[in-house]
Amino acid sequence: MYCLDKLKEKLKEDKVDAFLITNEINIRYVTGFTGSESILLITQKNDYLFTDFRYLEQAQRDVPWIRIIERKVSLIKTICKKLKQLNIKKLCIESLYITFNQYSEIKNNVQGIRFIPTQGIIENYRKRKTQEEIKIIQTAIDIAEKAYSNIRKKVKAGLTEKNLADILEFEIRKQGGEKSSFEIICAAGARASQPHAHATNRKIQAEDAVLIDWGASFQFYNSDLTRISFIDRISRKFKKIYQIVLDAQCFAIDSVKPGRKSKDVDRVARDYITKKGFGKYFGHGLGHGVGLAVHECPTINARSKEILEAGMVFTIEPGVYIPGWGGIRIEDIVLVTPQGCAVLSHAPKRLTEIVT
Repeated sequence: MYCLDKLKEKLKEDKVDAFLITNEINIRYVTGFTGSESILLITQKNDYLFTDFRYLEQAQRDVPWIRIIERKVSLIKTICKKLKQLNIKKLCIESLYITFNQYSEIKNNVQGIRFIPTQGIIENYRKRKTQEEIKIIQTAIDIAEKAYSNIRKKVKAGLTEKNLADILEFEIRKQGGEKSSFEIICAAGARASQPHAHATNRKIQAEDAVLIDWGASFQFYNSDLTRISFIDRISRKFKKIYQIVLDAQCFAIDSVKPGRKSKDVDRVARDYITKKGFGKYFGHGLGHGVGLAVHECPTINARSKEILEAGMVFTIEPGVYIPGWGGIRIEDIVLVTPQGCAVLSHAPKRLTEIVT
């Protein structure tokens, strides 16, 4: 509710009549409504949730203080009618999320309305987590780690990537997760050079390293972790590169603190991997925020303008991906604290711990 009050204050300060929120996650964050296919209209006085019959009872339970309007025709036509009734002339919209059809229909049906495109207003609130949000994210991490711990010994030659991903998916739900945060990445051997490889029916070989990127969703919040497992002995080359990636991650984590530029955290890991001769094989950003969305603010990459603040939760996930050979990524979730940084995830990652 803090965010909602702040949004209403901003409307008043900017002399704007209303704010139309079309992003489902932002609606959930602002109000607590857990349904979908609905749109929120905030005005200086009242707030309106436009939904359909499927979500009426749910909306009345989740957000009893909001005026709930059931659409009888199309959702956007119902909104247009309310905008006319309220004589809305200046309307903030989420430019990244409103569809062209929605924009056009409002423009063509509400005479004299002026659109004010916005980006990142609600996302800026979301990137600093409350204590309650941090507790939920920690539970999502704990669920993911318990699930992974239970399947590590099941990683064996002859099992397919998809078999392993399916077992992990089931284990996430068994441990209390509502679902996986995203499609589980399970890539064995040379296929791990693809950072977001889809799990296939390729059978895991005895000499393979297996990259697993997974997460659990709990109370709509997410976790996101990556680990490497080995079935047999680890080759000398793999040991060398794995330790480089692990060291780069540790150096980056040690550099996290309030006031630090996120691009500088990225640089710590990137410069180290480059110095060791593998910079061209690390092609993605170092990390991303995690919360109601698996990927959200802050962004941790070389182009980011973010300044780290206490309460931010994000991943640190350096990687090296060599086509035809394989890939290594180690991903943990960290919290920026007033003093520095706390690592929220604790799945084993030292070389001595990752042979199954």
